[in-house]
Amino acid sequence: MPEDHIHRWRDYEREGYEPVYMPRAFTCGWCGLAVSSSVGLFRDQEWIELEGPFPVPHNQRADVRICPKCGAATTFLNRDDQLPGPVKGDNLDARKRTEGAQLIVALYDEARRAISQFAPSCAVLMFRKILMHVAVEQGAGPKLSFVEYVRYLKDNGVVGKPQHALLDRIRDAGNTENHAIRRATLEDADDLLALVTLLIRSVYFST
Repeated sequence: MPEDHIHRWRDYEREGYEPVYMPRAFTCGWCGLAVSSSVGLFRDQEWIELEGPFPVPHNQRADVRICPKCGAATTFLNRDDQLPGPVKGDNLDARKRTEGAQLIVALYDEARRAISQFAPSCAVLMFRKILMHVAVEQGAGPKLSFVEYVRYLKDNGVVGKPQHALLDRIRDAGNTENHAIRRATLEDADDLLALVTLLIRSVYFST
């Protein structure tokens, strides 16, 4: 083993990391493939929190695995919390579509990755921009509010009746965010992901 690799390994040892000894199956948050990895490091940490009337013991396990397909690292905290998580939504191939469709799909993919990184507020902002852009392309005015764009999609049949309950939830959440700053939840992001996926497929991939 090269000397610099030995020094790096000793650094990991000093931090309490050890080689993993069992394979772990997971969906890679980078390449999206279902894999099993036996390459990585783990560390168990224990500490006691003294800020309060009573000591509170804590235990955390960090498990880092290397994807055998793409070579990227995925971290698991507390055994099951995965970062980055599996990317939700559809893998849309826009290479043979218009430049406008390619841009929309690229932004859609950015928002999907934001969800996998537990950044739902970033994803919600991007999904809302995409939704408003699609509404304008479908005939809505260019200076409406977000809630008005959602209403336009509903009233003009751009989104069918089976998705109207989803539209109503998104509209209500959007109306709240216009009057108060709040962090979006993963549920907010998932609602918009479902709707925007439907919109992109119907507008840009219907032919």
